[in-house]
Amino acid sequence: MAALRRAAGAARAIGGVEAGTWLLGRAGLLQGRAATTHWEDLEDFAVAFPECDVRPDRYVIDGPIFTAGGASPVFDLMLHLIRTRLGIAVALDVASVFIYDQARAATDAQPLVSLGRLDGYDPRLAQAIRLMEAHVERPLTVAAIARRAGVTARTLEKVFATAIGETPGAYYLRLRLNAARRLVLDTSEPMTDIAARTGFSSAAAFSRAFSTAFGKAPSRMRAG
Repeated sequence: MAALRRAAGAARAIGGVEAGTWLLGRAGLLQGRAATTHWEDLEDFAVAFPECDVRPDRYVIDGPIFTAGGASPVFDLMLHLIRTRLGIAVALDVASVFIYDQARAATDAQPLVSLGRLDGYDPRLAQAIRLMEAHVERPLTVAAIARRAGVTARTLEKVFATAIGETPGAYYLRLRLNAARRLVLDTSEPMTDIAARTGFSSAAAFSRAFSTAFGKAPSRMRAG
């Protein structure tokens, strides 16, 4: 921690990638600053460092401090730093060496589901998953998702069956339960609040679905 503080005092910039943001926080370098970390840790990080403006962005630059949420956003961050210091021509040269196409902005939220190149192959599937991701707390019906994606419910069922091997409803439930599992393990929120945040009508319904998916009740998983 002392070495980090000394480095921060002498360096033009200092940063943390993914879990490295925790070290910056513990060194006291994020007080009054905006920062990000991997999306799995955002709630925990915000609790640990209340004086920091924690954002879900892919990367954040606040004065001499930069932070990134994971491996892929670091490419975007570094190209941004190169572009602002050395110009776009050099940034393009570096991107070309890595055969890397920058496709996201710094302030784009880190997705719960990373689609890779899937959105390039079947935009209907990508759009449906993004809709599910954006409506975890208040789930949409499969018919509503299909309508917004511009297809029939039957077509959406076929798209999911071909690409993922399960129904849209089953995938949606799994997405919500994975979000709930993270809240169970990484926060001290009451189970009733977690149930509400992940779209379940009651704590009992949440506990049943959670136990079926993970083999133990959420309270038992947290205690373990």
